[in-house]
Amino acid sequence: MEAMYQEYKDIVEFRLIYIREAHSADGERPTQFAKDKGIVQQQTYDQRCTTAKMLFDENKLTIPGLVDSMDNKTNSAYFAHPDRVFLVLKDGTLAVAGAKGPRGFQPAIDDVEKWLIDYRKTLAESSSENSIDHQPQENPPSPDGSALDREK
Repeated sequence: MEAMYQEYKDIVEFRLIYIREAHSADGERPTQFAKDKGIVQQQTYDQRCTTAKMLFDENKLTIPGLVDSMDNKTNSAYFAHPDRVFLVLKDGTLAVAGAKGPRGFQPAIDDVEKWLIDYRKTLAESSSENSIDHQPQENPPSPDGSALDREK
C-alpha cells in the first residue's frame, strides 16, 4: 500500500484508517504477530492510537493515518472488516470497494490500483486535449465514463 501511495499521491489523497484489532493476542483468532507484539484488543482510544502508531512506525508507512473511534463507526459504515480498501472521490462517491478479505489487502489493492491507472490515463488524456484546445474541461470523465464533478 505504501508503494501505491508513493506512486499516486500526486493525483489522489490517501488515508489509512486503523480499525479495531481483528486478530489480537487476547482474541478468538490471535495471530502470532499479535502475540509477539503484545497487541491486545484496545479498551481506550489512547490504546488504539498507540497500537496504530506502532504499526505505522514498524511498517515505515508515510500514508496519512486516522484511527477509528471506539464505537467503530468507520468500520461499521464501510463494512471494513476484514481487509477492505476503498477509494472514495472528493464528492463522497464510492469509486472502488476493493475485494473483501480474508485474503489480505492485496486483492483490494489490485482493484484500487487498476482504477488509479485508468484515472491517471484519463487525466493525461484530458491534459493533452486541454493543451491543444486551451480550454479547461469542466467535468472530465472518470475511468468508468461518468463525469467527475470538480465543483463539489
